[in-house]
Amino acid sequence: MSAFKGKNLQLNTLILSKLPMRWMFVGMFLALSVSMSANLAYAQDTSGLSASTNKQSYMPGDKVIITGTVSQITDENPATIIVRNPIGNVYEVGQVDLMNNLFIHDFVLSYDARGGIYTVNIRQDNKTTQIQFQVVAGKTQIIPVFDSEIRVSGENTNLVKYGNVEVSTVDSSITIQMDTTKIQNGSITEEYHVPKHVIDTTGGQLVIKENGNDVDCTQTETDVERIVQCPVQAGTRELTIVGTTVIPEFEAAPYVLVLSIAASVVVFSRNRPLHKLR
Repeated sequence: MSAFKGKNLQLNTLILSKLPMRWMFVGMFLALSVSMSANLAYAQDTSGLSASTNKQSYMPGDKVIITGTVSQITDENPATIIVRNPIGNVYEVGQVDLMNNLFIHDFVLSYDARGGIYTVNIRQDNKTTQIQFQVVAGKTQIIPVFDSEIRVSGENTNLVKYGNVEVSTVDSSITIQMDTTKIQNGSITEEYHVPKHVIDTTGGQLVIKENGNDVDCTQTETDVERIVQCPVQAGTRELTIVGTTVIPEFEAAPYVLVLSIAASVVVFSRNRPLHKLR
């Protein structure tokens, strides 16, 4: 393998030496980019231990799923997983048993997770491997709902301003007023972290509507919340989330409760934890 890499390096050097200087730098940059992308997604050790993440890039609040395989099992020792943040501090530790030759470990990134490259070191018996993933620490908006909140994250979430919130215990729905005039055309993607004790559904997924029309959204869930990724179109005036249960302590009230939000709050998740708006 090392001899093969050496020949490739010599060949690449020869090719680059015949290019103009500016194109030489472009070629070197592209080669480095390809190498970094490969390492972010997947790694396989020569000993037969391989692992990957479900995505290359995450945002604070996302779930990270690490899966791996052991080609030759010599004992039943569990796989040990250590995740370090961009400054080298231990962020997550897990130990999972093998199911045949497979293992899986997941965890949720906190809302104050640092942006940058996270390194995952995995060991099973005497086999080791390493993978990486990226966290993009963007902005998060908080939408207060009584004594709880819905968090909204995205790379362009500053283009949307969220207003009044209406909670209907009759329809088991939450309707949020929106100002999307800053979206010039097309749509942006927003990620809503919806606590299950605020609104939830049994045996299915939440129904999401924009201006009364159903929207096709990607939905995942943890034990405590549902994570909904939706395209928000320019001109959207309200977002409605429909479930089968909504804020249990208010279920007895046969009317619509309206919450007034003076202004949406935007906070950075890069360097400090989020503070709830009461």
